[in-house]
Amino acid sequence: MRSASARSARSVLLTLFLSVLTGVSTALVAPASAGAAGIGAPDRASVPLLPASRSHALPGDGTNVRIDMSENDGLDVIVEALGGVSAPGVPDSPAVRFRQTGGTWAVDVGQTCAGPWTQVLADQTTPTATPVSGDLLQLCVVSYSPIVHGTLTAVYNSNGQARTVNTLPLEQYVADTVPGESPSSWAGLGGPGPQGMAWGFQELEAQAVAVRSYVLADLGGYGGYADTCDLGCQTYRGVEYETPASIAAADDTAGQVMIMPDGAVATTEYSASTGGYTSSAAQQSPFTPVPDDGDAVCVPGACNPNHQWSTSVGYAAIDSAWPQIGTFTGFGGATVDPGHPYDAGYGRVDTITLDGTLNGSASTVTVPGTEFAIDLGLKSDLFSATGTNGSTVSIIGQGWGHGIGMGQWGALGYAIGQDRGEGNWTYQQILGHYYAPATLGNLPGGVYLLNGQPSGGVGGYWINAADGGVFSFGNAQFHGSTGGMRLNAPVVGMASTHDAGGYWEVATDGGVFSFGDAAFYGSTGGMRLNRPMVGMAVTPDGGGYWLVASDGGIFAYGDAGFYGSTGSIRLNKPVIGMVPTHDGRGYWLIASDGGVFAFGDAGFFGSLGGAPPGTALVGVAPTPDGGGYWVLGADGTVYAFGDAPQVGVSGVSPPLSSMHSPMTGLIPDFSGGGFVAVNGSGQAFAYGDAPYFGDVTTAVPGYSGHVVGIAATPA
Repeated sequence: MRSASARSARSVLLTLFLSVLTGVSTALVAPASAGAAGIGAPDRASVPLLPASRSHALPGDGTNVRIDMSENDGLDVIVEALGGVSAPGVPDSPAVRFRQTGGTWAVDVGQTCAGPWTQVLADQTTPTATPVSGDLLQLCVVSYSPIVHGTLTAVYNSNGQARTVNTLPLEQYVADTVPGESPSSWAGLGGPGPQGMAWGFQELEAQAVAVRSYVLADLGGYGGYADTCDLGCQTYRGVEYETPASIAAADDTAGQVMIMPDGAVATTEYSASTGGYTSSAAQQSPFTPVPDDGDAVCVPGACNPNHQWSTSVGYAAIDSAWPQIGTFTGFGGATVDPGHPYDAGYGRVDTITLDGTLNGSASTVTVPGTEFAIDLGLKSDLFSATGTNGSTVSIIGQGWGHGIGMGQWGALGYAIGQDRGEGNWTYQQILGHYYAPATLGNLPGGVYLLNGQPSGGVGGYWINAADGGVFSFGNAQFHGSTGGMRLNAPVVGMASTHDAGGYWEVATDGGVFSFGDAAFYGSTGGMRLNRPMVGMAVTPDGGGYWLVASDGGIFAYGDAGFYGSTGSIRLNKPVIGMVPTHDGRGYWLIASDGGVFAFGDAGFFGSLGGAPPGTALVGVAPTPDGGGYWVLGADGTVYAFGDAPQVGVSGVSPPLSSMHSPMTGLIPDFSGGGFVAVNGSGQAFAYGDAPYFGDVTTAVPGYSGHVVGIAATPA
């Protein structure tokens, strides 16, 4: 696993510390720059035809993963499939091309990856290619043409550079990534073990949890337009390495992730070989350093070549790397991590001091051990300089990679019992050993249950009314309301703090009312507005909020950023609400005719504005990964876009046939599998896997007020 620059500053120091294993191909594809070199035009040479479908069913959890297919960075997107490809304006074609046209895309059709091409549409924003028959897609690239599950979308990043995004279900991503990191052949090592598999399968299961956790720890963190990348983040090669063993590893651990004590999904970095002891906080690891007694594993078919190594470094290389010391003369000392492997008397180098002479005077510089190792091409920072001869430095060391978290060779050693007599370990034991204080859990990838029923991660909700009254259900606590106050204007919406310890209400004049731990950051209550306010949304850290008016005007307070609005656009119908992206760097606005307007890093996945239904639209709710959204009609009809699954009213909810009045709002659950909606009479309706905890009509028989919104609390 390679740490992408968007994830961690330390990745600059760890670029060379790749997770590469003997038995896993290390030259899977030429660098993206090499792949693009010499093409000179968007057309690519023909590539082999797709194989027969290798689709497989894995547990679905409503989460999709978006991958930047970096071998195609900067290029047009050319896709083909044996069963045909569909795209905007293209119901079925052997191949499609999304061609760059100055900030938008033209859609072309052809017979093969090489064309010839015929344009069918122009000025598309984020066109997506989908397999017609549910088969696989092939991304046509000269250097390497990956075959993938899911869809392929053409996007531009924040710098206007062309990118290709593969979107597929989380568990299929895990099944396809695991064998790119740990050889599937390991599943057959170690003799009979649990689950009717050999003990080596436990390493693949540990790898599956690590892969899943790593990508879920920062959804959307790769440039905003993707969650991860296929070459520099984790080794994802589409279906190329997919095997029954990797599918089984994803299936058996489906939804399991490592959770840090603060509740966050752990960024589960891993490397090929720790050398016998994992990294500590001095090497920027968030995990407790531990011995890795399985790292020296060596059995037929799997022998760690990098548990111990030796090399030499020339003085000239040191002079070149640190010219500020002049001419290298020797070492002035080092600070070393106290943990060390059982078969070495040294630990990881925290800092090392280099002595030299510069212009006739003594000079010195102290550098981090990781910097010394990387700049001189050493395999790890677990090393010791054993001697110098005036021109070279002799070095011995252990391990390959940064040593943070799990060591893949060590995990295999623990699984198959090659661990100095500690016995065979299950994947749960392996993960607990390497990733403490994180523990194995089921958020957010698993199925959320509450009292044995699907909950979508929702533990309760508040329903608010036009007079500011707030009604609490499930585990939602009442923190106050404006129900007993005389308001200048009616309330039109609410939003909750992220710890569920408070909430805000907003009125049509832009007045904001804060309750519980909700902080007040400002309002338009004293301003003259061109159009009334219709809703509000909160930033991810709760440090600010946006207010939106019916003309699409946006008012940002606290740490909320302004990314654009429709305030100066003549709209066919008024805006009726907004929702932010998960990282707070963008938002969607929705109009009553179903028009959707995306700003910042919010992706546009379609709308109903061009063909509005007969009933008004009342709200939009995004999926957790920001790859899609639902639009809700006043009559309860659901319109799904992007990766939002099509859902209906669940069996635990009152049926739509019992509706007394039109819908007024909705709130997504935390699994991405549904949402809770509310209508003007105060009735609540659960869609998909969202729960139902009652509503105003059940709590206040004969209620005659008008309900305007809803906010959810976590389970």
